[in-house]
Amino acid sequence: MKKNCCFAALFSYFCFAIVAAHAQVTNSASKDAGFYFRFGMGPTHFEDGQMTQFGAPVSNKVKYETGVETETVAGYAFNKFVATDMEFGFIGAQVENVNGFSSENSQIYNFPALANFTLSYPIPHTFITPYAGAGVGGSIAGFNSDGFSDGTTGVSGGESDMVFAWQAFAGLRFKISPLVSLGVGYKYFTTGSPTFNYPADQNFDVSFDGVKTHSVLLTFQIKFW
Repeated sequence: MKKNCCFAALFSYFCFAIVAAHAQVTNSASKDAGFYFRFGMGPTHFEDGQMTQFGAPVSNKVKYETGVETETVAGYAFNKFVATDMEFGFIGAQVENVNGFSSENSQIYNFPALANFTLSYPIPHTFITPYAGAGVGGSIAGFNSDGFSDGTTGVSGGESDMVFAWQAFAGLRFKISPLVSLGVGYKYFTTGSPTFNYPADQNFDVSFDGVKTHSVLLTFQIKFW
C-alpha cells in the first residue's frame, strides 16, 4: 500500500503539471511547447557504501562493480527553456566485496520513479542545447543473492524495499532534425537506506545505507510538436 500511494502521488503530480502546462500554452500556441519522449542508457559508478545490519547492527564496507543505468522519460515542455517530466528507470550493479562476508552473485539495484524539472538553453545559431535539472520521488530498491553469508548465517534470494530518492543532472543535447536530438549527460542519483527482510526469519533484516551513483548517459529524444 505504501508503494502504491507513493507512485500514485508522483503520477498525480505529473498529470497536474501536464494539464497546467497545456492550459498555459493553449492561448499563446507556442511552437516550442509540447510533449516529448526520451530514452537513455550508460555506465554508472556506485560509491562505496556500508552494510548497517545483518540480523544485528553491523558496520561493513561495501564495494560495487561498475553498473548500468537506463531511463525512460515522458514529459512536457512549457517552452524551449522549461520542461517537466516523469522518469522511470533501472540502476544496478554487482556487489564486488563486503568486508567480512562471502558473496555469491549478489546485486544491488533500484527502479526509480522521479518527477523532474529541467532548464534548457538552446545556443542561438547552433544545434547545441545545454540543460540542467533535478528530480525527486521514490525507488524500489532491491537486493538479490545466490548466497550471502558472514560464515555463520546466510541469506539467498531477492527482497525489496521502497525508499526516497532524488537526483541532479546536466548535459548537452544535439539536434539532428526538427524533432529528434541525441545527447550526452551526467547524473547523480541517491536514495534513502533500504531494509530487506528475509522470510526464513521474519526478524532477520539486512540493511544497507542508501546508494550514491554517478552515471554518464547517451540519450535519444523525440518531440511531438
